[in-house]
Amino acid sequence: MLGFVEHGDRRGAPIFFFHGLPGSRLQRHPDESVAQRLAIRLFTFDRPGIGLSTVQPGRRILDWPRDVDEFADAQGFDRFRVLGWSAGAPYALATAYMLSDRVTKIGLVAPLSPLAGNSLLRELAPRQRRLARVGRWAPWLLRVVASRDRRSFAHDPVAFLERDFAKLAPCDRAVLDDPALKQMLLDNQAEAYRQGPGGLATEARLYLQPWGFDPSDVRVPITLWLGEHDELFAPAMGRYFTDRLRGTTPTHVPGEGHMLCLTRWEEILRGLAANWAEPPRPRSSPTN
Repeated sequence: MLGFVEHGDRRGAPIFFFHGLPGSRLQRHPDESVAQRLAIRLFTFDRPGIGLSTVQPGRRILDWPRDVDEFADAQGFDRFRVLGWSAGAPYALATAYMLSDRVTKIGLVAPLSPLAGNSLLRELAPRQRRLARVGRWAPWLLRVVASRDRRSFAHDPVAFLERDFAKLAPCDRAVLDDPALKQMLLDNQAEAYRQGPGGLATEARLYLQPWGFDPSDVRVPITLWLGEHDELFAPAMGRYFTDRLRGTTPTHVPGEGHMLCLTRWEEILRGLAANWAEPPRPRSSPTN
């Protein structure tokens, strides 16, 4: 089973949004009018083992496009666009790589780069760098860390979220000043832990392994959004993609950090939906 939520205009252009880590189908800007106003039919998903989506033992990043392919068939879409934020970027790229005949454009926002076979692991923020090194040395410990975080979140969700954001840049911490965004982030984290720590631990482990394809082989037009004050993923990761991805349009946003997917949500969606002559119509009536 694949957990998802549909937002926006049911006759709009289909965009599939892939969440970060920790994330779930609830991760998106809470203003539902944005997608409606832009004539976008937005779908957000739970990846396997997270939220409502069934666990897939032994899965790889390249297994995700099969789920997306089947979902698009079930909804009746021939073509669609994808948006990946942070740790959702590898899945957006994998989908474009495997389904280049269906994906017409992708957006990457504050993307996580490959961490295997290069030196980019040291460009992560200190906590993420430590976790990555632990995960390489003893992958089973990632589940221990996820279990600990889940207990801590369950004990006091607000305190946990505020401690997490305290490590980010001031522009990112300011996101919590918006009650609607803060509540979305709390709901999203709770849903990410719904099935326990296993799904999140699997996600973390997959990022430390080869993705199974070279991002430079993606042939789909790409829009790349980078916050100049992103302290979670250093500018080196943005440069990695700028240097390697063909047909990439980079947008460097001053005054923004890792949360620019939320603070620039409408602008990002508008750019991703641009040049769609006519929103594709589903071939049949979808059923959720």
